[in-house]
Amino acid sequence: MNNLIKSIEAHVHTLSENIGARMIGTAANAAAADYIYTQMKSYGLDVERQPYYCPAWQCEYASLTANGSNLDVLVNPYSPSCDVNAPFISAATLAELENADLSEKIAILYGDLTRAPLSAKSWFLKDERDDRIITLLETKKPLAVLTVQIDPHSINRLIEDWEFLIPSATLPAESARVLFSRETEQIHLTLKTTSHPGSTANIIGRRAGKRPETLVFCAHYDTKIDTPGAGDNAGGVAALLALAEQLSRTPTETGLEFIAMSGEEYLPIGDDTYLEKAGEDHLNQVLLMINYDGAGHLLDANSLAIFTSSAAFQEEMVRISRAFPAVQWVEPWPESNHSTFSWRGVPALAFSSRALRIYGHQYNDSARWISPERIAEAVNLTREVINNVQSRPLGWLRPQAESI
Repeated sequence: MNNLIKSIEAHVHTLSENIGARMIGTAANAAAADYIYTQMKSYGLDVERQPYYCPAWQCEYASLTANGSNLDVLVNPYSPSCDVNAPFISAATLAELENADLSEKIAILYGDLTRAPLSAKSWFLKDERDDRIITLLETKKPLAVLTVQIDPHSINRLIEDWEFLIPSATLPAESARVLFSRETEQIHLTLKTTSHPGSTANIIGRRAGKRPETLVFCAHYDTKIDTPGAGDNAGGVAALLALAEQLSRTPTETGLEFIAMSGEEYLPIGDDTYLEKAGEDHLNQVLLMINYDGAGHLLDANSLAIFTSSAAFQEEMVRISRAFPAVQWVEPWPESNHSTFSWRGVPALAFSSRALRIYGHQYNDSARWISPERIAEAVNLTREVINNVQSRPLGWLRPQAESI
């Protein structure tokens, strides 16, 4: 087994198995940041820790009973505590919710109202539908809110917002089936949670180059609640650290920046702190950004997407990728840290896999489903890209190059 594979295995194991779930504001999140900081230091990088505020929240106890029977329930991150014994009222559509009297009741949302997670109140991409649901709940003031997760294999929560102050939890599909098929007048929901001011941090390793331009590599290290986060995203961090280790022995024309971003899964996002510290002028000197989020699944091929780039660079990437036939090109997707750069005009590449849609955020997103060889493939393809672009002019990669 070569050194690259050994390094990747060690990073994935440490983050997902030894440390485990790395939700922002937790001791495990801080332990992961310390591990990444130490690794980057050992590669000779100048390392910056960018701390920022986030809630330090945890749940000590959660239970739901109906007619004396215990039902599974998943506490929603950042939910306040409650001990509520009350009738419930269900709503599947926005019209039903608008007409419902939720006073002194527990609201159960399902159907169209839970077809996707509810956007956080301060999320800038929140749509009118989500805003309307939030407004109705806060106006009608139910004692608590239960949201039905229709996928029987998923633990994805449907409300994850520290600014939403109504106690809430997610009902697994089987628990919802029991409630909806029995004559149940009252249910008893108990959530015992704590929340206080906390912090998380981006960890950034840098090395200067001969040119003022910079190549940026990124992977988020935080996870959702209750998941070891091997694919999402210990594997991405393993790629980031393995690449940093390899390049520590290789001079490059450009500067290098390795970002282990926090707060990708929950607000507040680490990208905002990064942008505040780096400034727009820094982005104007970024030659290319490469993001690793969800690559390396044992049962899937790596995927690659390209963003905000010139036709010439796209053609060159197609040529380079032919040497890696197991990598499949996919349409651009916005849900990760590369968007912070591509939306501001920086060319970007994103490694992932379609399996992330199934395994991400789940109990079983563990190291046994990760292929170090596939992560190494992403690292090796990245090195080919670096060799190709590090001497290119900034404008050659950017869209305006097409009109020159």
